Amino acid sequence: MKQFNQEYLSYVSEFANDSKSITEHAEEFINKNDYSDPHQWYRAHAVCMLAEQIGKNNEIIESLYNQLNEDSNCMHSSMSLNDQDYEAWFTDVRALNEIFIERGYAAAYAYQYELFINSRYGFRDEDRATKFLNIGLALGDELCKCYAGYAMYYGTNGYEKNEEEAIKLIESASHGKRAKIANLFLLNIEFRSCGSAEEGKAVLTKYDDLINNQKRGLYILADYYLREDDNEKAEAALKDGIANNSAYSKYLLGMMACNGRFEGLGYTEEQGRELLADAYDYGIAHAGYILGYSYFYPRTEGLEPNDNKGIEMFDNAISYYSNEATLELAIIYLYNTDHKDIAKGISLLDRGIEYGYDKAMSEKGFILLDSEEVERNVVEAKSLLEQAMALGNDYAPYRLGLGYQNAEFEEESDYEKALYLFELAAERNNASGVEVAGRYYRFGYAGEPNLEKAIMYYEKGIEYFNSNYCKVEMAMLLERGEGVEQDVPAAVTLYEEALNDGYIYAAIRLGMIYEDGTLGEADYDKARSYIEIAAEQDMSEGVYNLARFYKYGVGGDVNLQKSFELFSKALELGFVDANVDIALFYEEGIDGGEPDYEKAFEYMMQGAEAGFNYAQYKIGVYYSYGYLAETDALKGKEWFEKSVENGSPLGMLSLGDYYLYGYGEEKEYDKAFEYYTMAEERNYVSEGLGICYQFGLGVETDDIKAFHYYKLAADRQYDSAIFRLGLCYFYGNGTERDLVEAFFYLKQVADRGNMEAVGYVGAMLVKGEGTEKDAEYGVSYLLQAAEAGLDMAQYELANCYLKGEGVPQSDESAMQWYQQAAENGNEDAQKLVGGPRKRRR
Repeated sequence: MKQFNQEYLSYVSEFANDSKSITEHAEEFINKNDYSDPHQWYRAHAVCMLAEQIGKNNEIIESLYNQLNEDSNCMHSSMSLNDQDYEAWFTDVRALNEIFIERGYAAAYAYQYELFINSRYGFRDEDRATKFLNIGLALGDELCKCYAGYAMYYGTNGYEKNEEEAIKLIESASHGKRAKIANLFLLNIEFRSCGSAEEGKAVLTKYDDLINNQKRGLYILADYYLREDDNEKAEAALKDGIANNSAYSKYLLGMMACNGRFEGLGYTEEQGRELLADAYDYGIAHAGYILGYSYFYPRTEGLEPNDNKGIEMFDNAISYYSNEATLELAIIYLYNTDHKDIAKGISLLDRGIEYGYDKAMSEKGFILLDSEEVERNVVEAKSLLEQAMALGNDYAPYRLGLGYQNAEFEEESDYEKALYLFELAAERNNASGVEVAGRYYRFGYAGEPNLEKAIMYYEKGIEYFNSNYCKVEMAMLLERGEGVEQDVPAAVTLYEEALNDGYIYAAIRLGMIYEDGTLGEADYDKARSYIEIAAEQDMSEGVYNLARFYKYGVGGDVNLQKSFELFSKALELGFVDANVDIALFYEEGIDGGEPDYEKAFEYMMQGAEAGFNYAQYKIGVYYSYGYLAETDALKGKEWFEKSVENGSPLGMLSLGDYYLYGYGEEKEYDKAFEYYTMAEERNYVSEGLGICYQFGLGVETDDIKAFHYYKLAADRQYDSAIFRLGLCYFYGNGTERDLVEAFFYLKQVADRGNMEAVGYVGAMLVKGEGTEKDAEYGVSYLLQAAEAGLDMAQYELANCYLKGEGVPQSDESAMQWYQQAAENGNEDAQKLVGGPRKRRR
């Protein structure tokens, strides 16, 4: 509507020049009591103003004045005005209220309170509104008692919260002229405080006359039925309320139609919009917010969004201090690519902060800390989050907790304070707070792990928020039997629920379960199918595991090229573990090619610098054992030490070797034994610990323990340990002599190239010790070892030639091998040839 002031003045002029009296005009309006058309309200308002100006005020004019302010008539008259006309309207309404105040009409204080408390942005003045309310209250006005009691009950508008006194104050107005309004206030308060359906039913019974006879508060009856999931009765109550001019009933029915709850009753979203528009037009600002939401994010399939209409309705609701609309439109401007306007978004957040809206404070706090499009301001963000937290906001303590965890507010992380804040967020039913509090207790970030508390939070997250994160975390505990009785099928159920809801990490866990056979038999095909789900979504860990499956042929054929490609992709996606696997590809040679130790070293170093102890161990290996251009045992030792600091048992074994075999300047057997023992405590054993016990290096000699540790290391397929175990059986060191067992172990490593074992196997075959005699086969072993320079094999081969066992008898060949054995230090050979001699040329 435009040119409100001119139209209004024309109404005043019309009534001033009409032949009917002002009182007659007032009676017509009173009898009709229909202000659905705002023009009728303006005309009636003009009658009241003219009556005061010409001194014709009487009881009828007072009745009309009261009627103008009943049933949201005053608010309804202004909702469609533009800003310019609204200012004129506000001035005129305020002026009429002041006239009635000046002549001592106490109810005018309540109307002036309503005007200032319910007006648009820029006109609302809560302090002035409360001042008017207190004056009317002091004068004993019953309507002021209702408003003041309501404010006192909830502790708003500057009133200290006092529920008992508030009820008394409203009850004192419940038997006078304002009885309906007072009882409606009491009905609202008592119903909202009910903790059960039975209590709610009792309240409705108490106010049965108000609801069913006077037709007030029918929306509360509908609310009761909605809580009881009785949509038909709720609909009937709302339709009855609408028939009796209840704007709030329109609002509630419109909301049910828009959110789809009444779809089964035949209501469409378009019908809901019509009802919400009417409700907004009678001053229910929240209806404007829901209407804007429906236009911007329509629920009904096929109903196209109307962004402009949505923004318009958000703006309208914002002008009446709708916190929800303010935040929603701010979010649209901040994050919606089609409407992005950071300045507008921040401005709206600032308005919400001005309103004292905690969610606007927390959102701006988040923006100032985490947005790349706004200059970071840690101090302001922290202050806003603390204000929001003080107002009961649930997100603010969670984000503050992250700040203390990540050292955003102080020089160092404060995990104890972070946990306190996460638990506060969880207490306020913030889903992220629940999840992180559970994680803190599971892993002991702020003290000792407490699985009982972790499980408590995970169960809450599942029950209240259907949290997929909590489902997966709880599933892992069930899978491993940590803090709860192991229940793998229950874990699988939770994983599958989370996966079906789009939580892709659950696919990785399911893949691991089926690969490991935790449910029974391993199912590699099923394992691969789950891993492929994660890989298809570019989840780095899924890509990495699929690469591993291709490398080792899990659930399909080996495909090393595909494996290498996927490891490379996993690394691109940020899965730094893949550095190690790529390095191993280069170490082993890609596609059957030559090893590239420089490339291997490059990738392995990235893994080592990222803190992977295996990579650190491998860097030590590269430096120590000639993989690089130059061997550097000292650098190798340094990397072994780094790996040990990170708990690498392989690094411990390597440091044991370093000190046992003297790769440094001197042998330090005590240190060797210390590192071998550290590895053994972690269930890693090589031949080193057995050697220490067998030869008393760093520890007292103990053949039985030596045998024990050789056996352990042999079971882990250490060839050197297998060889030494074979010798223990051969000589009866630490165990009964057992040539069969000796042959069994020695032949294993002989066939893998251990030349000392080759010599023993050859001799045992020739002599038939521990195996069937096969001199010819035995000579084939002896010849390998003899040509490799092993004196014992040379001596035994000489014996074979001397006796003609497995080879043609030849004294000359025998003497040649005796001579070589003697020169290599074999004492038996030296006795035969008279000591070592240089070979004749």
